[in-house]
Amino acid sequence: MTQLRAGLQKTSLVNYPGRIAAAVFLPGCNLRCPYCYNKELAEADVAAGPGENAVQEYFSIDEIMGHMEKRADVLGGLAISGGEPLLSPALEPLIRKARELGLAVKIDTNGTLPDKLEALINDGSLRPDMIAMDIKTSPQKYNRLCPGQSFDAGGKVIRSIGILKAAAEKKQVAVEYRTVLVPELVTGDDIREISILLPSGADWKFAGFSPGGCINPQWDNIQPYTREETEKIISIARRKVPGAALR
Repeated sequence: MTQLRAGLQKTSLVNYPGRIAAAVFLPGCNLRCPYCYNKELAEADVAAGPGENAVQEYFSIDEIMGHMEKRADVLGGLAISGGEPLLSPALEPLIRKARELGLAVKIDTNGTLPDKLEALINDGSLRPDMIAMDIKTSPQKYNRLCPGQSFDAGGKVIRSIGILKAAAEKKQVAVEYRTVLVPELVTGDDIREISILLPSGADWKFAGFSPGGCINPQWDNIQPYTREETEKIISIARRKVPGAALR
């Protein structure tokens, strides 16, 4: 892990709701969402991170921990995202360092690694305070996000939702679900199917699609939903999850 480099936003007011946080972006992802805007990070080696010729700025894990120590009196939390952080060997050391410094921990995940997710929640020393799970589309469409791979991503997402439901009911973690409204991939029908899987009291946040720099350049030509279309889709979500809202 000594060579691992990751992204770092030194101070963030948006990555951890209600807290001033450092946001770490760990490299590597098991999905290839065509609309992803961070090809460099998503396609990077999980154990090493982006290469020396990377366009964005990256930091060693030691540098990131040093920043956490230096700013511990200002920071209230650490948000760990990716890529997919549950794949990373740096996840556990970062959580332990945050705990040592008295920082709350939030993890962002795509929900396709339910075994790792469950193990993390069940480990009292590593359990995060908050988990935000991206639900990218209805389960049957997940094969579009992992071309050439044989694992049942949609089924794993359903299982992860169940794990988070149980954890939230036990008040082990705060849970947020997030969906980017990508035309073609996320329709009203998809939102209806997703809503059936979520508890009625879920904290479900939506974000608009912003074309530009997509892993698949063809998706840069897709026009985002209009305000009216966005409101219509979110109204479908609210039939089952009344608190669903545009971020």
